[in-house]
Parts: sequence; structure tokens; C-alpha cells
Amino acid sequence: MYATPLAEPFGAQLHLDSDAPLCREEGDELRCLFAEHGLLLVRGGEVSAEQQIDLLSQLGRVEPDASGQPMKMEVTNQHDETTAPDGELIFHFDYAYDVAPIPAISMYGLVIEEGATPTLFASSSNALSKLPAALRRRLEGREAAHACFLFSPESPAIRSEEPDPVIPRGEPGWGPEHYWARHPLLWSNAAGLPTLFACLQHTDRIVGMPRKESDSLLEEIYAYLYDPSNVIEHVWQSNDLVMWDNLCVQHARPEPRNAPRTLRRYHVSDADLTEDYIRIARERGYM
Repeated sequence: MYATPLAEPFGAQLHLDSDAPLCREEGDELRCLFAEHGLLLVRGGEVSAEQQIDLLSQLGRVEPDASGQPMKMEVTNQHDETTAPDGELIFHFDYAYDVAPIPAISMYGLVIEEGATPTLFASSSNALSKLPAALRRRLEGREAAHACFLFSPESPAIRSEEPDPVIPRGEPGWGPEHYWARHPLLWSNAAGLPTLFACLQHTDRIVGMPRKESDSLLEEIYAYLYDPSNVIEHVWQSNDLVMWDNLCVQHARPEPRNAPRTLRRYHVSDADLTEDYIRIARERGYM
């Protein structure tokens, strides 16, 4: 196993010796490469669900479904059981609004036709390393509040407000109005890599600042996060497998195209959180 850096601001292509399950030493090497690059691409041949799960499981616990099997999800425009909302999705960390955002995601190009919608990636760890020292000092010790919905899904002109208290996930009364969490702006992943934890889709404000000042500071750091020099546009090919660090790398989906695209998705999570979110989202018509 070895990796070659992509011709991009970050990330690497992972070259595997075989499709056999990884041994302990290979698992250690994969974790090192994942920590170093933040995003790994496997390209050039079919990847079975079992191999995808084996690779991802080297990075942590693959969240199970209700039957105890690894939770297979599909992000697709081919049927209505997709696990992502329709339309454009601006830059985000999955579950930034949960107390335990998932640490790693994998998606595999199961059905990809020419012209399929790409996926955009931005490195929050790279952006943090480029911040001027004075700007970084302004963020030290600060938390940001994150919401699933910055504006009410029922009334998009109304800005959501953080409830007090926030009902914990799964407790009686928990629902979309409680999809809120606070995290340090200067955070780190499991490997200790520093990251700038703020994103367009879910970050509501910097806690303890007047709204105008918070908005201005977020706009300033977003200029580094989403500068073209910090963004990858991944044009999907059939059988592409992409694995990325959800605490250090954000992703986005531009305005979807009609060309068929189905991505097989598994993710790492220490908590069983996904089924509740998907159930409520479907009950409320959010997906």
C-alpha cells in the first residue's frame, strides 16, 4: 500500500496491493495516510461493499443499522430513498449540529454517468494553517453554535434560534428545533490534527459575540476556507471510492445535474445517531 498526492490542494490517491482485508500493519499505515492527507481516493477498479467497509473500519467503528450490520446509505438521484436532501448543498461537516459529529465518511461511485454532479471538498485544517496569527488569536478559546437549519424549514425567512435548553438527542421532545450543538472553533480530530470548525451550512454564530461582529468574523475566516486554492472539485468516475475526515474536510454539492449518480455511503461513528435523524427528516418531509 502506498499513496501519491493528488494534483490538488490536499488529498492523496491510495494504491492498494490487493482487495484482501487489511492486516494490522496495513491498517496502521492507512490511519497514518488518512491523518496526513485528510482525503483518500481509491480509483481504477471495482470496490465491493465488503472492501469499502474493511477500509473504513480501520478508521473507527462503522455505524450499524437496526439489524447490527454496517449501515449502507445511498446518495442518489435514482430513487426516493436517497439519504441526502434534494438540491444544492453548500459546504458543511456532516452532523456539525450534533454533540458528536461523525469523524470519517466514505462514498463509492456505484452508478456514475457522464456529466454526473461532482462533489466539492475544502480543507479546514489547511485553512487554519494559513490564518494570520492575529486572526487565529481572535478565535482562541471561542466556541461556535451550529444548527441543522439556520432558517426555519417551514418559514425560510425566519432565522432559527438556539433553544434553552437543548434537549439531548433521543430524549423525549427531541426534534429538529433541538438540532444544535456548540464546538470549539479551534478543534482537532482523533489524530490531534488542528482544524477550523466552522462551515457555511450549519454555523450560526460565534458564541458570546454580538451577531454583527460574529457575522463579520465568520465572513473573514470563510474567505480562507473557501478560497479556490483550498477547494477540490471531485469529478466522479465509476468505481471511485473517496474517504475523508469529516472534522478536517468539509464537502458540498453544487446544483445537481440530471445525469444518473448513485454513491454508496458508509461512515464512522461511536454513537448510533443516523436512523433517528433520517426518520424524523422523512416524517417532516425534509428528504
